[in-house]
Amino acid sequence: MNRLLSYLTFWWYSKNEHGVHSPFVFDLVTKCFYDTNATNNDPIFKKIDSKTQFLLRLGSYFKYKYIYFDASIKTNFEVILSSQSIVKKFNTIEDLICHSKLISESPCLICVNINTINTHALLNFLKQCHRDSVVLIPSIRKNKINYKSWNQLNSSSEVSVSIDTYYWGLLFFRTEQLKEHFTIRL
Repeated sequence: MNRLLSYLTFWWYSKNEHGVHSPFVFDLVTKCFYDTNATNNDPIFKKIDSKTQFLLRLGSYFKYKYIYFDASIKTNFEVILSSQSIVKKFNTIEDLICHSKLISESPCLICVNINTINTHALLNFLKQCHRDSVVLIPSIRKNKINYKSWNQLNSSSEVSVSIDTYYWGLLFFRTEQLKEHFTIRL
């Protein structure tokens, strides 16, 4: 996939907060995605890259109790987020399923690398998630395979809201909301 063409296509179809008509997503975009004042006073925040800053804002906004990290994802994310929540690593989807009781009972962020996790196994796991769970997938547009996997995941019947931010993909399981997909610029 031509990365420039992929990015230009994303940019053409993406929206900012003015193109969002879901109250939940509008609040998320304005109070988390675009609100850099929330954590700018922290001296550690100024020393980290924009992707990690986004994860910190996401963690501050949702106030997760647990964060489940795929062991193959960059470790600086884990170190930064461990200051906000309890971080647990997993290597396979079976490791993650072992935590399904905690996942089904408490607010949690689940960071999954779709390069290393079987998409069909992950689709089955999504049934364990509840309305306060968020599945975060990095590099969804890195190549055609990742993007195809992302599209399979966001079309799952368990997912009610999906957000494509070009680099990150977010899946939400809000039972009170109709299924909707958003393409948001960061």
